[in-house]
Amino acid sequence: MSSPLPKDYPQRHELNNEVHARPYAILHAPERVSYLAVLVNEQDREREWEHFSRLFTHYGQTLSQQEHNHLNLNLGDLRIKIERHQEFTSYQFICHGEYDNLYNAPLNNDLPSDWLATIPGQTLVATHIAIIRSSVSDAGTEPSLMEAAPYFDNATLVGSKVGRNANRVYTDFRIHTDGYTRMLFIDKNALPTQTGRLILRLLEIETYRMLALLALPSARNLIIALAKADKKLTLITDAIARGSDKTDEQLLEELTQFAATVEHMVSANYHRFAASRSYFGLVANRLTELREAPIEGIPTLGGFLNRRLDPARQTCDSAARWLELLPNRVSHASELLRSRVDVKREAQNQSLLVAMNQRAELQLHLQQTVEGLSVAAITYYAVSLIGYLVKASDYIGPWRVDADIIRAAAIPLVAGLVYIGIRRIKHTVHNTEK
Repeated sequence: MSSPLPKDYPQRHELNNEVHARPYAILHAPERVSYLAVLVNEQDREREWEHFSRLFTHYGQTLSQQEHNHLNLNLGDLRIKIERHQEFTSYQFICHGEYDNLYNAPLNNDLPSDWLATIPGQTLVATHIAIIRSSVSDAGTEPSLMEAAPYFDNATLVGSKVGRNANRVYTDFRIHTDGYTRMLFIDKNALPTQTGRLILRLLEIETYRMLALLALPSARNLIIALAKADKKLTLITDAIARGSDKTDEQLLEELTQFAATVEHMVSANYHRFAASRSYFGLVANRLTELREAPIEGIPTLGGFLNRRLDPARQTCDSAARWLELLPNRVSHASELLRSRVDVKREAQNQSLLVAMNQRAELQLHLQQTVEGLSVAAITYYAVSLIGYLVKASDYIGPWRVDADIIRAAAIPLVAGLVYIGIRRIKHTVHNTEK
């Protein structure tokens, strides 16, 4: 009896079973494998499940859960395998049995009417692989190229010994009149699972090389656009360094708009280039797993693909690197121009502060003058009032007083009191503002 375990992580079984999600097909020659890889968008994804259901219903079966990404139909001599990937869906049709024409595989005869033609999405890869038994008994004897030559374009025919030299695979990587590329696999494996593993690697190479090349048209167009953008940035930086008829503020505005344009280019292409790098890496990895050995007289698959794909890969990598470097250059130019604008603004602010200090000093002097005038004016009126009171007392009281002497004596006292009062009012207002 096993000991109890802590509570499972919610996705434990899903993560563990991921390694079993794509098992190798068990293939016994003779077999024909027809394979499609279809690019899909969100609208296509919404239509896919109804299309899958139509296929299962045609064969008297039903789909249980829509979230399944791996669907299998085993119909005896016909096996169908459907896999949903992030940006494409693959369809694999395996037909077992003897056949006269290696690449005459009318799948539409076995599928619902128009089902194949109405698959949601756009075809990126369509290939037929014919798997036949080796007619050579001696493992050391090289199979004749004459068996493969009639089905391919001899100008681009390539082939390799794969799977520890036990098998042969031939192709020309061309799309033929039926819309499919072709491969011929001469099987000498003792284990059907090994044949299935090698066929899966060949299909992955076909799919990933095409997915990797999706970035190539964008890269070619982007290199032209980047060259123009680079030239424009050079003109702006030259204007920053040597001066022009535009102000720094105008140059900064132009550079800001240019930076927005560059960021749009980055956001529109970054995902495709990142995916392309990954797909090129997967192609190289799958070629390594084939363990190729050369067949005399024709190039190997790896040699052909590496030589033909390398310029495309270099173009995509060049565009991607340029796209990464250009925003950095724009950022550096922006920082330089902003620093210069900030220095000028600091100088302007300094001049403004000096002018403000001068105005403050003038205002202080004016205020002090006003305060003096205010003291004098108030003292004048107060002393005048005292004079009137003194004159009035001459008519009321028994004594007579000289009004001029009283006014003169009151001036210092009144002036002092007025001055003290104004200072207190000023102090109170100052504290209130604080």
